[in-house]
Amino acid sequence: MTSQQQNAPRSSARVKRSRVNPMASAALITAAALVGVGVLAVQANGSAPKAPVPAAVKQQPAASTNQAGQPVAPSADPSLGLPADSGKGKRVVYSLSKARIWLVGDDSKVQMTAQAVPGTITPDADTYKVSKWVTSGKASDGAAVQYEVLWGTRLSPTKFGFDAIASLPPDQMPSKPAAGTKTGGVRLTQNDAQAVWQFATVKDMPVVVVS
Repeated sequence: MTSQQQNAPRSSARVKRSRVNPMASAALITAAALVGVGVLAVQANGSAPKAPVPAAVKQQPAASTNQAGQPVAPSADPSLGLPADSGKGKRVVYSLSKARIWLVGDDSKVQMTAQAVPGTITPDADTYKVSKWVTSGKASDGAAVQYEVLWGTRLSPTKFGFDAIASLPPDQMPSKPAAGTKTGGVRLTQNDAQAVWQFATVKDMPVVVVS
């Protein structure tokens, strides 16, 4: 090879083929960077801890029902709890100070509690027995009542009772007996009186009266 051939300049065609386009190079670098970011994101996503699955909401226990088929939900109010020293076994408990009754089953569990309207004749704190029950009738204060469950002492077995005013809607509380009247009836709503009727129409069922 001659010195002229060694020092001869490259042809323009060869120069064009070997030269790198600056714009294309930048595009390739950008694309590669984006691919790298995507791979890192996928890896990070795969290694990241999964969000905890929310715990299932704890359902409240379904309300039980009394013997009349009415729902009885347990109350969180401690003042509505069964009074202490109120007997044992199946019974009706009546609190004078709280104007409230409880129906207690054989297992000593409360089946129902309800507000009551005291009569004008107040029983002493003691244990009485159910003696009689009447579907409907007239109370000693002249009110037409129903679901009467009568109880008392051996000498006065029907002096007191649980009942409901016959003319009122099933869930309406009765008013206090009229002033000057005498009645030992402990008034309930018709719904509650019906529950007591179905629970306590058993001769000699204890009725425990507490202060």
